[in-house]
Amino acid sequence: MNQESRITNNEEFYHKDIFGTTVDISLGEEEESSVGSKAKVDFNIFTLTDAFGARKKREAWVLYRQALSKGVSPEEVFWKLVWQVKTLLLADRTKNAEEADMKTFPYNKAKSFLKNWKKGELENLSESLVVGYHQTRLGKEEMETFIEKILLGL
Repeated sequence: MNQESRITNNEEFYHKDIFGTTVDISLGEEEESSVGSKAKVDFNIFTLTDAFGARKKREAWVLYRQALSKGVSPEEVFWKLVWQVKTLLLADRTKNAEEADMKTFPYNKAKSFLKNWKKGELENLSESLVVGYHQTRLGKEEMETFIEKILLGL
């Protein structure tokens, strides 16, 4: 079976329901607007991670509230903050982007943010993120409130 016939078979498969009846897969106007939240496109999450890395408490909190109002989930923000802390720790422990196996731009940005953090603070923050994540999963705290506490504790 060649590539073209496999694609045709897959396309046929996705155009049929479980009973083999061919169905129309075009989305209506309402469905198209709900697929792929347009609100998320209006917010650049990296402005928040930059404020976080620079330890701009107020700016980070304001951007966090804006992100939530634009439809970004607290979990998405949480994982971006985890990414930022991980990047900062990696930049702190390596000499260059190649050694860190990172792109040059985020590596250099992380290196520039390191001046805002004292020795050991990033490790403590990383631990707080892990513990807080598990607390939210156990239902002992809400993710939205937990992230707010982290940002306001910068």
